[in-house]
Amino acid sequence: MASDEDIESFVGITGANRTAAERVLELCGSELEQAIQLWFTDEDLQRSLSNVGPSSAPAATAPASQSSRPNRPQIGREDAEGVIHIDSDDDVPMTEDEVDDGDEVADVVRRAQEEEDAAMAKRLQDELFSGPGADETGDGVRAPMARTTETLVGPNFGGDDEEDAHAAILEQMRRRQQARARPTTNPFAQSVWEDNAAAPGSGPGGSTRASHLANLFRPPYDLMAQISWDEARDEGKDSKKWILVNLQDTSDFNCQALNRDIWKDEAIKSLVQENFIFLQYDKSNLAAEQYITFYLPNEGHQNPDNYPHVSIIDPRTGEQVKVFSGIPFPSALEFHAQLAEFLDRYSLSENSKNPVSKAKRPERVVDVDRMTEEEMLEMALQNSLDGNGGPKQPNIQDPDELTKSIGALAGNGNASAGSAGSAAGEPEASAPEESAFARIPSDRPHVEPPADPKTTTRLQVRNPPGRIIRRFRLDEPVSRIYEWLKAEPLPGKEGVEFELKSMPPQSADLIEHLDETIQEAGLANAVVMLEFI
Repeated sequence: MASDEDIESFVGITGANRTAAERVLELCGSELEQAIQLWFTDEDLQRSLSNVGPSSAPAATAPASQSSRPNRPQIGREDAEGVIHIDSDDDVPMTEDEVDDGDEVADVVRRAQEEEDAAMAKRLQDELFSGPGADETGDGVRAPMARTTETLVGPNFGGDDEEDAHAAILEQMRRRQQARARPTTNPFAQSVWEDNAAAPGSGPGGSTRASHLANLFRPPYDLMAQISWDEARDEGKDSKKWILVNLQDTSDFNCQALNRDIWKDEAIKSLVQENFIFLQYDKSNLAAEQYITFYLPNEGHQNPDNYPHVSIIDPRTGEQVKVFSGIPFPSALEFHAQLAEFLDRYSLSENSKNPVSKAKRPERVVDVDRMTEEEMLEMALQNSLDGNGGPKQPNIQDPDELTKSIGALAGNGNASAGSAGSAAGEPEASAPEESAFARIPSDRPHVEPPADPKTTTRLQVRNPPGRIIRRFRLDEPVSRIYEWLKAEPLPGKEGVEFELKSMPPQSADLIEHLDETIQEAGLANAVVMLEFI
């Protein structure tokens, strides 16, 4: 039986009624702290005991029940303070009523534990089904999972090699995407990756008008190399062939006209088969993503002014060396002549020297704040004409056009002039003109001047073995760098011709700036690349 002090403390702390305090203390064996903890952790116990108010019946019957309970024999000794001490050898027998009371207490504790476990399970279930995945109606039902479609692939699909299996899976996905995206009613919407035998117009219905158009504008399957981009580069390196890429927009008739007029021309086909690896892509095809990422940045493939689009790629470096883009596109005869000219000027041989692109002059930045009213009106009128009635221009620059300067084509120009002079009966030059590199003396070693931040600068020359840092005066000509390297050549490079190119953003060949000072050429604290020919 709990003491009145414990009951009062329990009621004062928890706010429960006296009957609930007595029962909870009785459940916990008159342990006040344990009873308080049980009361605050078990909400079901609070609800069940809070509804039971104090009654007089239990109080009235309590003395009777206590009086009817048989008295226990007095065991042990009581000291002066009223505390009973029981020896360990004494065995205190329990009456039947006390045994029944213990069973009842154990029953109540078990039921309370079961109710607590049930409440915990219900709370966890509510948290699980009322999170972000539940629907907005608040009924606790989780939203259904989205449907997914996958393709099961066997362990040896497409070959034993994992790369072969991956390539086969990508090819299967590519064909499925093309089958869904290509309308059957459009005779021009032919996939450039279709097999030759599956091309439209080859079946029994080939006599229809749609089949005739499909055959007329049919992609050049006999000319195309149906390989990936990486495989094309590897094959180009091995066979010493350039990569010729045709990116098509199937909604543009001018692109389809290339299949009819350009790629079916016998002279062009012969030239392409002998010197190029031909790839044709649709801009929406998965196979074109790698090419578009490298050579058409900033969504350049979405600009309709860039079509038709044909480019030539160096398989060794991946550099785009020539581009045919936009309208007007060359005719078959002009295109064949330009391909032949390209092959005359460029080569994939190891000992050949290809033309170098000149640095394009940056466009002048217009300061609108300093413009007069007339200048602003003129600029607005010009922009209006360019955007509406003016000719449309592609935003792709042909790299080959940057090589066709007088200095780059001096050798070809002299040869052409010599041939014309011979045909006209004019006397040819007795000796070829000496090159600018050969005119640079090789007996003038360079001595570094004393360090002075105002009059000197440090120049870093990078070469395959490493780098060399040298100090020059700002007023010295660029030719002094060549004189130094010719007078003090690298080990094993005596007498070998070399080129010096400045690093970006200029990226210029310094042979064309021999008479300029180092400061005028923008080489103060610069890096120069040394390349041996």
